[in-house]
Amino acid sequence: MIKLNTTIDDVRKDLLRELNETEDSKFTEEFRKKFLRFIEEINFDLMNGEDNFFALFLIQIKRDIREDIASACETKASLSYFTMYFNPHIFLNCSISEMKALIKHEIYHIMYNHIKRAEKLSKKYSSLAINTGMDVSINQYINSLPPWSLNIENVKLEYNITELKYDKPLEYYVKVIQENINKKKKDKINGVKGSSKIYKNFDEMNIHKTWSESYNRGYENQIDELKNKIIRNSAKGRIPKRVQEYLDDMNKKAEISWQMYLKKAIGTLPKGYKKTITRKDRRQPYRMDLRGKLSDHIIKIVVAIDISGSMTDAEIDAAMTEIFDILKNKNYELTIIECDNIVRRMYRVSKPRDMKKKLDTKGGTSFSPVFEYLHKNRMEDCFLIYFTDGMGEQELVFRPKVKKLMWVLTGAKGDLSLVKKCGEVKKLKNEVVETLEPYKDILFNRGEWVNNEWAK
Repeated sequence: MIKLNTTIDDVRKDLLRELNETEDSKFTEEFRKKFLRFIEEINFDLMNGEDNFFALFLIQIKRDIREDIASACETKASLSYFTMYFNPHIFLNCSISEMKALIKHEIYHIMYNHIKRAEKLSKKYSSLAINTGMDVSINQYINSLPPWSLNIENVKLEYNITELKYDKPLEYYVKVIQENINKKKKDKINGVKGSSKIYKNFDEMNIHKTWSESYNRGYENQIDELKNKIIRNSAKGRIPKRVQEYLDDMNKKAEISWQMYLKKAIGTLPKGYKKTITRKDRRQPYRMDLRGKLSDHIIKIVVAIDISGSMTDAEIDAAMTEIFDILKNKNYELTIIECDNIVRRMYRVSKPRDMKKKLDTKGGTSFSPVFEYLHKNRMEDCFLIYFTDGMGEQELVFRPKVKKLMWVLTGAKGDLSLVKKCGEVKKLKNEVVETLEPYKDILFNRGEWVNNEWAK
């Protein structure tokens, strides 16, 4: 039991003294209980000010101790909970303010899906580059970290990097660090995988060991839902500005009921047929070896996105929200066409992850190239949804021949510029303030947009 007249730092010193007097063996259950009570005291201290978000976050995840992790604390994910492990040998040698910063550090890792993203990056980069890049991407926003923590300045010196910019996505850091690791021929050193070594000091070669234990490709969605639930539950009382923005993005919904429109579209679009053994052939019903036919109501959807200079990032972001809502419907074939005054790119998507980052173009707006492209490529038997700010030509050079057409106006001002309008016109409220990069609000599994006031 922690005495009332005992400071948190006194408890830290007592635990460290007890740890140093113990032989290198497994922690006793009594020491484990004392240490976890000590973590509770630190968490209680975190409740003050804007740090209460991190305190409420930590309350909802399990805590335990391990001496085979190479950093002060690491996180493991499972289907129903997260677990934060602490290495007392490293953690207890930090000051109280450094301990709080390390807890924030781990919570950032959880929030920005670093466990999942590290697995994806591992196909191209070394574990050393990934571990270093992940820490650098979030440590630049956290004050009072221990001196051995990885940051932009000490990483530049370590790998002789001429320029390493601030406020960049973690993929940028991983790429630059890997290039310089290759120059120093350190990419062959990837740490000791599966090692059960006892770590008493920070070892950047073997950090984030628990991530490989927790990642499971089949449970990505469940882990994301668990993370989002914890974030919402932690947003109580005084909420930092960036946390509120994060919550708003999570709760963003489409303005148009796409499921209703797609259901109506089935009756107006051409339908094909698929073979089935559950129906007899209509012309030769006595032939049991012939398969019958069933109507195939797969909707072919083409989404055209105006990426011209007149479309703001916030307007393109609003279009992305609507498109991702369309993707909830399984019975479709979705094709994306990006265009300004010409068609810039065409690709097919089946899930939000297939969406590509917006091309950086400064061209004008012209609607006709999309209709001409669909005609030349025999794609006119589709439901075309055209996202635009409406500021294009007044008369179409190429007449639309698609089966169904809907214009979705994302601009806050004006109307569709066409004198002779064709198809249905819908207008989004578009009350979004233009502050974030395109796609970032929707695909929010990024850490680069965090600001200092959240992390301090």
